[in-house]
Amino acid sequence: MKHITTLQLIPSAPFDFDSTFHKPDHFTTGDNAWEPGTRWQTFPWQQIPLGLVIKNAGTVDQPAVQIDIHHDTPLDEAFLSSFTAEFRYRYNFDLDLSGFYAAFAVDPVLGPVITRWRGMRPGHPSSLYEYLIIGIVLQNATVRRSIQM
Repeated sequence: MKHITTLQLIPSAPFDFDSTFHKPDHFTTGDNAWEPGTRWQTFPWQQIPLGLVIKNAGTVDQPAVQIDIHHDTPLDEAFLSSFTAEFRYRYNFDLDLSGFYAAFAVDPVLGPVITRWRGMRPGHPSSLYEYLIIGIVLQNATVRRSIQM
């Protein structure tokens, strides 16, 4: 891919990069890789194949995410705007967790878990279709198989 466009996105705080972008319990595909602070991901958008290098550029309390978009053809502002909106949605960059933390951070059971995973966002890089298919297929998994996964 000949071109690289860099975006800087600011998720709402708190935001934990690694626990948001690395979810080994999901059905992983061969089109991504992760190491602490960086995720590589293919991302077809509007029928244009993209290669993303997503990097942690902040802290949990002052988060920032840098995305290097590798592409073959120039990307216009409308494309980048729609990509940014979709990316923010898929990774829940605007999720307000303050009510959840206020209600459960002092819970004797949930408190330690919340402290450990503070800033983690639910999210999935795949499309809604792919996520629905995973949900449907998992209904056929036995409890034993789910535990093994």
